[in-house]
Amino acid sequence: MTTRRPSRHPATPFARRGVLLAAPTLLLAGCGLLPGGTDDEKGGDAAAGQADEGAADGAAEAANPATSAVVDLQPTEVTDEAVAGRLMSRLETSQTLLAPRVKATVTASGLVDSLTAADYTALTGEEPPVADGAEEGTAAETILPGERKQFLLAAWKSTDSEWQPAVASHNSTTLNIAHGGNTTNIHVPQVAEGDAERSGIVLAIVDRSPAPEAMGLRAEIRDEVSEISLVDGSILATPSPSLYERELGVEVTEAGIVETEVDEGWVSGVMSVRGTVKSAFLTPYIDTVDYGGNLFWAAADELHLVVDLDWQMDFSSNVVDRTEATLTLEDGTELRPAQDTDQIFYDSHGTHIATFTIPADERSATLTLSPRFTQVIDEDFEQIEDPITATLTFS
Repeated sequence: MTTRRPSRHPATPFARRGVLLAAPTLLLAGCGLLPGGTDDEKGGDAAAGQADEGAADGAAEAANPATSAVVDLQPTEVTDEAVAGRLMSRLETSQTLLAPRVKATVTASGLVDSLTAADYTALTGEEPPVADGAEEGTAAETILPGERKQFLLAAWKSTDSEWQPAVASHNSTTLNIAHGGNTTNIHVPQVAEGDAERSGIVLAIVDRSPAPEAMGLRAEIRDEVSEISLVDGSILATPSPSLYERELGVEVTEAGIVETEVDEGWVSGVMSVRGTVKSAFLTPYIDTVDYGGNLFWAAADELHLVVDLDWQMDFSSNVVDRTEATLTLEDGTELRPAQDTDQIFYDSHGTHIATFTIPADERSATLTLSPRFTQVIDEDFEQIEDPITATLTFS
């Protein structure tokens, strides 16, 4: 038996660490962020639509160079929420990015073709540049992003994901803003235990009608990256697609109970034992000793299964609990837990937790506990009880 079942599927672009996910792009025109018309107008002549797009693309060229300036703006953190809020609309369709200590959404976004000098200063903290065609010292009244470009404004927030099991206190999650696939210089403090609330507004120049990948918020822990688009709120990358495809719940049914007494080998008598399966859950990331140690991220097509046992036994210096836990998958494959038997079942000091790594598409499994006890002094002593089972159904 093994601790980890070999992947039953060949590697694909979807079943890889940092897998890219497709998601519907927000119809910005329908949200009032870009010019748009009624359904009848949209169904009009295609050539007219192309002409409108061409006119928008030529806006920078048509601007008066004596009063306007094209800027090469690096992604910037915005502090004036009032001005930014006026240029954005609430993004109701944003997905939620999930990672250890991170639960992030894009709350608002907006695309604009130009900024007034006042808005530019409020958003960037910089004075407007000199107009492109004006005499030296004449500030531009209109700020432009360049040909076939737009200004993107996006607001995001993140709270504690209350990850299960809890993340080790010495591990932190790094948040970064990405622009065009590259990390920017915008600083976001690391997310740590008890300090997970983060938010921000960013301003950047992007291609007209940008792809979701043009701007993103990234969360990284243990070399794996999750990313949400700041353009439309879609999930761009995740080490674990299952986070967005299923509930990760586990129902425990038909759980047997072991209840027995073991001869201590002393005059004092016997040691009482009572145990069963209490609960279970699925998770893609574990980094704590009690839950199997440094398992970290499961493969994209796998999940960690954590089983919590209700295991009660009296202390005895002479009795050794050698109970074994095995998990049988639907195809008959048997798995052993990541923890040693001593760690799971060692009297009152045991964790009483068994962790397995299973295929992400598994729908049910059977957990078997096989009670067995020996003595320290009498090496020939062995007491074996009938195995008990529990059915685990995954949602």
